[in-house]
Amino acid sequence: MFYFIIRWFALIFSKLWLWFKVEGREHIPAKGAFIFAANHSSYLDPLLLAASTSRPIHFITRVNLLSHSLLGWILRHANAIPAKRHSKDMSLIKDSLRLLAKGKVIGIFPEGVRTKDRLLHRAKSGIGMLVYMAKAPVLPAYIEGTFDALPRRIRTFKRHPVRVYIGKPIYFTKEFAGEQTKEAYQRISDEIMRQIAELKRIHSPATQT
Repeated sequence: MFYFIIRWFALIFSKLWLWFKVEGREHIPAKGAFIFAANHSSYLDPLLLAASTSRPIHFITRVNLLSHSLLGWILRHANAIPAKRHSKDMSLIKDSLRLLAKGKVIGIFPEGVRTKDRLLHRAKSGIGMLVYMAKAPVLPAYIEGTFDALPRRIRTFKRHPVRVYIGKPIYFTKEFAGEQTKEAYQRISDEIMRQIAELKRIHSPATQT
């Protein structure tokens, strides 16, 4: 219930203040498990992904964010899955697999941290491991404008248009049949970021560098 209150607030705020629009909603599966993967520029990103679909998303969230009194309380009541930074957190994998087995949606930012230069960066192998173990499809998304609307180290919102561009689901059938190695996980992660970069190329050619 609390998640939908947060989503409603995010949707209203982003539409009125940030001229929020979504393209590609038709690619979102109406039911069944999938992993929603997007680039990460701002703390606004999970709010915009949540606003882009009526399906509740369980976001993988750095555990240090949960230690904040107000923010932590909100995140814990908004389907956050705690992730320990710089460590192999098998409890995170188990929690995520359990939710995916129930047909839920997992939200993740493959780069791991917010970009400092608005560019896309290489994904961590962890998402590839999760995708491999879950055998779940991945829905790529490119979020545009949040780097300007709420940059790193800035605590005030700027009025700036934001967009979410959603691509078609990625099915890693061939990769799932392969060997279970870190290199295989990284190849899956790299392909996810390649698809996100392709969405950026198509919809935001002026931002290419």
